[in-house]
Amino acid sequence: MTRPTPIKDCDSCDSRDLGVLGCLPEKVLAEFGVNKIHRTYQPGQVIFYEEHRPYGVYCLESGTVKLSKQHPDGKTYIARIAKAGDLLGYRAFLTHETYAATAEVLETASICFIEREPFMKALAAAPEFALRLMEQLGTDLRAAESRALDLAYASVSERLAEMLLMLKEAYGETDTDGAIHLKIKLSREEIANFLGTTVETTVRTLTRFRENSLIDFDKKELIIKDLPGLAALIPG
Repeated sequence: MTRPTPIKDCDSCDSRDLGVLGCLPEKVLAEFGVNKIHRTYQPGQVIFYEEHRPYGVYCLESGTVKLSKQHPDGKTYIARIAKAGDLLGYRAFLTHETYAATAEVLETASICFIEREPFMKALAAAPEFALRLMEQLGTDLRAAESRALDLAYASVSERLAEMLLMLKEAYGETDTDGAIHLKIKLSREEIANFLGTTVETTVRTLTRFRENSLIDFDKKELIIKDLPGLAALIPG
């Protein structure tokens, strides 16, 4: 089960400047701090389900969350991996729709829930926040369109290379030898769900990348060894 945790002031939150909430004035942040619900979620716990209705917005303070969609044929597709500073469920909240995906915790996550009234007050009180949120909507829409095109036209190798480069931006740590360790644990099934392919195809592609010295493995951790080589696999 989730558990309440000590509430941290929003203006002192470590992830405040990582997302759109960073532009909010201290007065509005203080109101968030009074009204929010702060909980810690463990891996495998679901924050919200696809097709359920939102009653507020979730802010990811720390941890990692996957947003996945269930296809009619029973297959699961990971649409996005959220990181610290991201808002979850805000598009459905703003458009009065149901959630388009299920949010499930990958790595222990500290999450704040902000109810409708204080969030709408923040939009009215801080025009810069409303603008940043609109920009974020545009960015997310562009990313979703790009993902749809990739699934339709890109090869599994191209999709895997793009995924690794994306994860490198958010979770990459470079060691003294120049190798980039991806500090996020993803199962082969989760990688396959992100790529929109089978586990067998994913394993074969990962093995080929390793044989070509593009990547390596350290237990469950992925290591990028040849960044230019991965980038060369992506058209354009």
